[in-house]
Amino acid sequence: MPPLVLLIAGNVLFATGLSFHGFLYNFYLEALGHAEGVMGQAAAALTLGGLASLLPAGWLTDRAGPRAALVLAGLVVTVGLAAGALTEHRLPVYLAAIGSGIGFGLWRVAVAPALMRLAPPAQRPRAFAWNVGLLVTTGGVWIALAGSVPDWLVSGLGLARLPAMRVALGVGAAGSALSSVLFALMPRLPPADRTAASSAAGGMRPVFAVLPIVACVWLWMLGPALAAPFLNLFFTRRFALSVMHVGVIFAGANLLWGALVFPSGDLAARVGRGRLLVMALAVFAPAMWGLSLASSAGFAVGLFLLQGAVSPITNPLIDQLLLERVAPARHGIVSSWRNAAADLSAMLGASLGGRLLADAGFPALISWAAAVGLAGAVALALALRVAPPVNSSGASGP
Repeated sequence: MPPLVLLIAGNVLFATGLSFHGFLYNFYLEALGHAEGVMGQAAAALTLGGLASLLPAGWLTDRAGPRAALVLAGLVVTVGLAAGALTEHRLPVYLAAIGSGIGFGLWRVAVAPALMRLAPPAQRPRAFAWNVGLLVTTGGVWIALAGSVPDWLVSGLGLARLPAMRVALGVGAAGSALSSVLFALMPRLPPADRTAASSAAGGMRPVFAVLPIVACVWLWMLGPALAAPFLNLFFTRRFALSVMHVGVIFAGANLLWGALVFPSGDLAARVGRGRLLVMALAVFAPAMWGLSLASSAGFAVGLFLLQGAVSPITNPLIDQLLLERVAPARHGIVSSWRNAAADLSAMLGASLGGRLLADAGFPALISWAAAVGLAGAVALALALRVAPPVNSSGASGP
């Protein structure tokens, strides 16, 4: 099997455990008798583990190679997810969540450098797009399966609710364990030549030179992050849609967004990644301002689908364009910065967005999200134009 196929298939399998965990774990804790506060703390522990692992993950990827980091990520996340499905008391639940988050962080950081190493330059837009597209679309499949497995076990095998939840969580962890096998079957990806890269690129200068771009990535991602956690409430409160109808809209949206990512790779190869990035970024703010003014549910759903497609399309483009601006020996650390920017924008966006919603309502929240997204989009486009890419040896490219 081609190494690139092994990598993408491994990524899809890796996500099974996280999808099962994300959907089922609160129900599992509920079956144990834990209150909502424990559920929130467990989710926070997962995020904490991921944040704590990002910079070490970049260091490991640069020094041991992306394959080693991916294999380790699969093993660590499997242990964390399996432990979380077996433990019952609060402290072990939190520790298991931290362990799962560490494995998740390792994987997130190592994926983009691995794609850069395995995909020839002409194939990178398609490889990055297919990787994200498959993760988005299969994520919906894993969640649907996670919701069905416990019922099958209860009705078909007569298991009680708690054992059924444990088995279902174990199924997800097994999928993540299999990802380590596929990652291990990839050819060894040794660390890039740090000496040659440093000499050609002027030591650490190219790494620190991309920090302004990373800051612009953070600002851009803050725009969607302000409103995204509350758009389900937007539809129920503004248009009196039922929770079931909103769930159908969101499930269909994920399938549509995943389907749109696949051809974006071919389009990027034709028109250029930078040009496609600017075109996609330009869609977000007008769609959000329109959403804030929408008076009918149908029009609002259309704008919701439009604005939500921007991030899945732009994320793989941002990864490529950012990593091409540093020497390969620094891909790991820059990938860790990019993922840290995403996490910090998500955390700050959810906090500020909640306050805006409480104080001023949905029109103000969505308008502010559009304004911040527009500012971030303009800043990111300009920053990428100012900083030239480097070629594989670390020299400045055209």
